Amino acid sequence: MLNKILLASGIFQCFFYNIQAQSAGAQPVYTSEWGHLYRENGKNKDIMGIFSTEAPVYILDSTQTQYKVQVSNGDTGFIDRQPLQKSMRGKKSAGEPEQYFYRGSQGYQCPHFYVQVSELRVRKGPTTESSATRRAALNEMVCIDYVPLYQDGWVYVGDHFHENPEYIQMKYLGNELTYDKVLKEYLSVKGKNKEKELTQAGRLREMAWTEDKNLKQALQYWKESYTQAGIENPKVDIDFELILAEQLAKKPETEAYEKKLKALNMHFLWKNTPLFDGKITDLQAKQLEMQKVKDIPNTPECGWEPQYFYKSSDMIIAFEEYEGKVSGSIYKMSFSHGEAVVLGNERMDSHYEEKNFVMRFGDLLSSRWIASPHQYYIQNGDAGLFIFTFKDGKLFSYECMFYC
Repeated sequence: MLNKILLASGIFQCFFYNIQAQSAGAQPVYTSEWGHLYRENGKNKDIMGIFSTEAPVYILDSTQTQYKVQVSNGDTGFIDRQPLQKSMRGKKSAGEPEQYFYRGSQGYQCPHFYVQVSELRVRKGPTTESSATRRAALNEMVCIDYVPLYQDGWVYVGDHFHENPEYIQMKYLGNELTYDKVLKEYLSVKGKNKEKELTQAGRLREMAWTEDKNLKQALQYWKESYTQAGIENPKVDIDFELILAEQLAKKPETEAYEKKLKALNMHFLWKNTPLFDGKITDLQAKQLEMQKVKDIPNTPECGWEPQYFYKSSDMIIAFEEYEGKVSGSIYKMSFSHGEAVVLGNERMDSHYEEKNFVMRFGDLLSSRWIASPHQYYIQNGDAGLFIFTFKDGKLFSYECMFYC
């Protein structure tokens, strides 16, 4: 029966039997209507979850009234028969419940929710035993196509074809947070409920760093709450964060900023050779025993398109043509074997302290400091950034980036 149905619909090649876990790169088909996933077939329907319009499903079997399917998070069950599509068209069907599949104020985004807790571990598989791939940011938007309705169910939030699978428990997702809303909730429990107060203080701190505003207020409230509770958080050096926030607030206007950066005369040192962006030659690269290569993965495809590269184990020099002259600039550098970058009177190598960097150059920096390792950005003209990464308090790497 199933083979006849699938051959008639022209989508036989998309279906799989006896799937236990979704295969990377496998091609799903898509529902045309939202609906429920039932644990068993037939009339006695025990609902496991609910799927959106155009949810990707993998057909395992068929009856006259239902398909047996696997949905994105790996749950297997039965859905009512409906037309299945080979591609997505960005549509939703009538009556799709917004409480499960919010599509934004305009109603045309992917169904999505937002991460509600700080430093949420994203897993490779739908179990707490699966290894963590990363930590989701508070208020991060994640697209979902299936919501489990049982306790502690997982939703799939990775790439479409499961080549880099990621899962989050549904209970940690909800509506988008705003700083003002979290502040109001924090003040309502401050001094009354220690656990809730610390939770809201953590949210305030993370949102302030992510949005790059209200920093001083959020960090001060965090410090007050933890001090009052008599609790130390080994992951947070709040006094250093307050110093950084103070420095970031001193950023000069554009003209003064550019003048100060130019006066620092940034350049690089390797094997006793000073390297200045835009002045590096092929001869210098060869003398430094670097290898010439045509392409480097993940280089920008717009804005700045290098012609070719030289590389070593710790450095990449990108060559480009400007006004008829071909010259090189440091594209990436790690600080493992004596490399250094010089800004003004500061020579910075793998031993250089993060706190020194903040105190010396904080008024030139911006940072989404909540991430780990810590990254700091110095603006390079209208469309570029110099990116400095610190691990365990020491300078780890440098790279440049240009916007598209």
